[in-house]
Amino acid sequence: MIKKLLFVCTGNTCRSPMAEYLLREITADSSNQSLEISSAGISAISGSEANEKAAAVMAELGIDLSEHRSRNINEIELSQEDLILTMTRKHSRALILNHPDLADKIFTLKEFANDDHQIEKDIQDPFGLSEEKYRSTREEIRTELKLMVKKLKDFSL
Repeated sequence: MIKKLLFVCTGNTCRSPMAEYLLREITADSSNQSLEISSAGISAISGSEANEKAAAVMAELGIDLSEHRSRNINEIELSQEDLILTMTRKHSRALILNHPDLADKIFTLKEFANDDHQIEKDIQDPFGLSEEKYRSTREEIRTELKLMVKKLKDFSL
């Protein structure tokens, strides 16, 4: 059973916090209140606030990122995580290279959520792009999270 789930991106100010907070919202009414959801970045500067555009598009859904502070992946005891979901294959490869013993619990979000092996595996970084790009990234993440939650529910039966 998955108790601790970690989302990983580059700076932990856009994609991974959006995934973290969206999943908290999606699972808020579920019976699985024991799921601990967090996020970190491979190149994160610890303590940074969420990106302004990421916060704005999340606020459109009533989700407040103002409490989020970035964490660097090196601050986390990865062996304690049950599942580590990255935003890109590059993130996954970097983690597996540094932690080969954890390879069986590291996937991209899209790899884990989808059984379609033809699908693009990466969620592109919207950093520096338009608010509309952040909005479409948010929706892409949300779609994948809903697939993931359904898969986890089916798996736990």
